[in-house]
Amino acid sequence: MMGNIMTEHSPLLLDAFTDLDCVLLDKEHGVFGTEELIPMTMRCRALELPSIVRVEDSAYHLIAKAIDLGADGIMLPRVESLEQIKTAVDAMHFPPIGRTGFGGWGIFRAGETMDDFQKGRILLPQIESVKGRELIPQMVELYGDFIDGFIIGPNDYSISLGIPRETDNPILIEEIQKVFAVCNKLGKSCGCYAADSVHAQRYQKMGANVLWNGDDISYMRAGIRASFAYENEVTQA
Repeated sequence: MMGNIMTEHSPLLLDAFTDLDCVLLDKEHGVFGTEELIPMTMRCRALELPSIVRVEDSAYHLIAKAIDLGADGIMLPRVESLEQIKTAVDAMHFPPIGRTGFGGWGIFRAGETMDDFQKGRILLPQIESVKGRELIPQMVELYGDFIDGFIIGPNDYSISLGIPRETDNPILIEEIQKVFAVCNKLGKSCGCYAADSVHAQRYQKMGANVLWNGDDISYMRAGIRASFAYENEVTQA
């Protein structure tokens, strides 16, 4: 699965990303408020482009509201406890699995049944520390039916290791490999945010099958640079 991080809240930008498997709407670090989610999830649904919302924290109202407003799944940052996973499961499922209530602008898709809903929302905990990594087996044992994969946040992981933003540091690479190894052993998808294609290819070779490659701003910046480079080549020819 390949996805892209959306930090801006213009639904028009989503049309450029329809070749991807999904997009991540970033409420943790992006500029999204609750109101901005509605046009984004609406556009994603029109494009048949699955939307994953990275919420600010593991809090019932943040997770349930994103699902109410049409998100196909949740990315949960900084997971270091079983309580965080339980909160997410409660917020993403009706009883008897969880405790969310029925309502919201876009909680059901057209023709979707209750059973479809209970099985059809994606949960991706983020592993950003050794403490989180060591807890993966217990998360899978207790909540494995509701966890679709584990995603590494390499920048925060590196900070927790005392090597801030050294994403090529062998200490971090070893930790990333440990996460992939335990996920593969337990039969769970795993991935890592990749700043560029070089890192994406590295993580894939290490065992990742989920990649978040770049963000909307970096893609626009790269497109502008490529456009100017082309124009300069034409001018000089």
